[in-house]
Amino acid sequence: MEYTKDHIILEYKRLKEYLGKSPSSRKFYAETGLSLRMLEKLYGSNAFSKLVNECGDVANNFSTDKIEIEDILLQWGNLTRECKKLPAIADWQFNNCKPQITNIKKSHGLRWADIPYKFLELFSDKNEWQDVVAIIPNRSPNEVTTSKNIPKIEGLPYEILKFIPPVVQDLVDQSSDKEKALEFEKGVNLVFQMLGFEVTNYGQGTGRNPDGIAKASQNNYAVLVDAKSRTENYKIGTDDRTFIEYINKFYEPLKKSGFKNIYLLIVSSGFDLVTASAIKNIKIDTQVSTTFLTSKLLLKLLSNKIKNPRQFDLKLFQELLIEDGEITEKRIDALIAKQNKS
Repeated sequence: MEYTKDHIILEYKRLKEYLGKSPSSRKFYAETGLSLRMLEKLYGSNAFSKLVNECGDVANNFSTDKIEIEDILLQWGNLTRECKKLPAIADWQFNNCKPQITNIKKSHGLRWADIPYKFLELFSDKNEWQDVVAIIPNRSPNEVTTSKNIPKIEGLPYEILKFIPPVVQDLVDQSSDKEKALEFEKGVNLVFQMLGFEVTNYGQGTGRNPDGIAKASQNNYAVLVDAKSRTENYKIGTDDRTFIEYINKFYEPLKKSGFKNIYLLIVSSGFDLVTASAIKNIKIDTQVSTTFLTSKLLLKLLSNKIKNPRQFDLKLFQELLIEDGEITEKRIDALIAKQNKS
């Protein structure tokens, strides 16, 4: 939909009426689904302040500062995307980005080293910025202003943990906490986006659907992904019937869209012995392979992808999905070694 000023003004007034006060820019973008880019197309720079004034309100200094910060971060994000790595100060200056580095520190209290993590605060949940989010590493343990320490995950050494983006650092904890099931579902889908898949989110509130469908269009395969948050190891039980429903619902539409191979992948904190009969039932009814992967090993794959982005190959990833059953760490390590040699 192409928004006009009238549409945006109406959204602002509706939100103001709902809140009982003028919304901040952060609240406005979060609640309306509109973005700074949309406003800038109509209002130019300091777009939100101009919108506030046009609606008869007075933009306060906080809102103005917020807009300026977002504008800086958008420039930084686009520059990072172009460089395919964290840009240096010289890159910012060479590309005539504004304002000067010294003015960023003076106006917003942000050092150059802090900008990536400020970017994460505002844009880590935006699909259009996931390629940039994936480039941002954890802060160095020597950073005084670290906003979030690298969590310790049993079985994953620091050399792996340091490449896991902060936005999904809690994935393993979420996978073993039922109260965080929704966060876990979103986190798993986000990891698949970072791995290079095109992901369609479903999950809670969308009926009997998998939590996401990860598509590798260039390799003509799709993965129905279901995230199971459990305090104890996940047991498939009678869920095979639900999985068969998922597959039957999406199999033909995916085939018609050009996906030659379709797989089912269950992600959880751990798994009890997977019964052959349950997998057999799924295979007989759907001809689809069913695999199981722990959240820890999923993060291990992501870490390697971020560390060696050019070596990561979704075609090789497909090899993990062909054989029914749990994907072991031995197979993950073999895949990583194979990818890093290519």
